[in-house]
Amino acid sequence: MKKRQFSRLLRISVAILLLAVLLSCICSCRVELSKEEIVDNISSAEDKSYNYVWNYLVDFGLPEFDKTKFTWAENVFEYNFNLEGGLPKTLDHARLTALTFIEKYYDTINLEDKGDVTDALITCYVDAIGDPYSIYRTPVEQEDYSGDMSGKFGGIGVVIEYDHEAETLMVSSVYIDSPAEKAGILVGDYIVGVEGKSIEEIGYLNVVNLVRGEIGTDVRITLKRGESTLEVVATRAEVEEKTVSYEILEGNIGYVQLASFKENTFKQFAEAIDSLEASGVKGYIFDLRNNLGGFVSSVRDIVSYLIPNGHPIISYQYKTGGLTVLESTDDIHPSKTDPTDSSKPLTKDNKITAPMVVLCNEYTASAGELFTAAMRDYNESGLIKATLVGAKTYGKGIMQSQGAYFDGSTITLTVAYYNPPSGENYHIEGITPDHVIENELDGNKLIDKQLPKAIEELNKLINAN
Repeated sequence: MKKRQFSRLLRISVAILLLAVLLSCICSCRVELSKEEIVDNISSAEDKSYNYVWNYLVDFGLPEFDKTKFTWAENVFEYNFNLEGGLPKTLDHARLTALTFIEKYYDTINLEDKGDVTDALITCYVDAIGDPYSIYRTPVEQEDYSGDMSGKFGGIGVVIEYDHEAETLMVSSVYIDSPAEKAGILVGDYIVGVEGKSIEEIGYLNVVNLVRGEIGTDVRITLKRGESTLEVVATRAEVEEKTVSYEILEGNIGYVQLASFKENTFKQFAEAIDSLEASGVKGYIFDLRNNLGGFVSSVRDIVSYLIPNGHPIISYQYKTGGLTVLESTDDIHPSKTDPTDSSKPLTKDNKITAPMVVLCNEYTASAGELFTAAMRDYNESGLIKATLVGAKTYGKGIMQSQGAYFDGSTITLTVAYYNPPSGENYHIEGITPDHVIENELDGNKLIDKQLPKAIEELNKLINAN
């Protein structure tokens, strides 16, 4: 009797369990809509006063995505964006996000991959704002970006530039003791292929990304040297990017090129200035042409190394906070120790009294413009002797800040205007040099008219002392 009762109870329990599973599946399953049905839902949606875009995206019938992560993205925007006014209405923002997703990603990603759908939707959510400086990065993209901005990466240690006359990429510099040097790559070699593919097939802009890669891996590079074509194999290693290069020009002029403002830029800059000062140069040319910017902290450290302490360098005001002013400070030397205590870094108030010229052009932007404007302002206040030569700069006087998710994803948003010492913002307007001069193109060959003009103006400042 007891055995029959137990058997009956067991069957009932199993039946209840199966019913629960069935009901759970019915409740959790979403009806998959076609692209056309989703677009119809987007166009006919009514304002339901949702606080979050993700609610509308669910109503539209978009593929399953991570609502928790999307809520994080919305909260980052709500706190930081934007400089003038708030976000679009929630429904309007949702429509733009959804329609961009349908256009760019619906037919190109795996709609059953919740992670891919979430990344695509957040990308579209950021794009819908229309700010070219705001961006969402996946964990992999953020890791690559952080590595690049550190100034260190897996590569072979060469600098390449486009040769207009040869119409291909030329090796203009080979780092000492680098994988490139060990592989036999020489300055003046032309890169005509990577991994068996021609440059034309790869595209000039993709060559750097193909040459860089995981440390310890090999890359095959096809070179043209004179009339010969040869293939070399270089083993990638950690390479420190040269963001600063320098030399002494005729007339004892110190020439310093600043390619960008990265984490390693100040160290390289201080070493360049120390070397040029020791050589007794009469003046400096700082070439910031094509410098698209970088870290504000790097600009602060570099400008501090040129002027006495206690002077404003940068001021900026967040939407959510007050005015912040960064001043020049005593400089902690990045590669020297205190002569009285070798366990401590050397700290001193470094300053330059020799005259200076800043070279800039239409691709001098952001932090590059901040440096340029600071030199102009300090000259006008009498703190230094400097002049600007070249073409009108790009005009980006705004700064970005980054919010991070626990998986490594980030959202970078425009959060403030930043100003040079004068307080005069140059966003959109750019900075017009004291001496405007354009380079010339003779067929495929670029003729540099700006550097000779910079030398001419610097000599005037030197002789005026």
